Amino acid sequence: MSPGALTYSATSTTIPALSRRQRAWIALYSLDAGHRDRAAVLRQNNITEADLAEFEESWLQMRCRLDQ
Repeated sequence: MSPGALTYSATSTTIPALSRRQRAWIALYSLDAGHRDRAAVLRQNNITEADLAEFEESWLQMRCRLDQ
């Protein structure tokens, strides 16, 4: 498997890995949805508190656009 790619075994298709921003957004949605184990959410998405801080503003902007 090439670096930066995941393989989906059901179809043997290579799909690109999610970006750090996308993983941070997913974590922010998880935390917003009430997941209480912050450390687990960070670990599962392979991000840090610094990543959350870096991408929180763009996540909030995206959410505002989607809510309109």
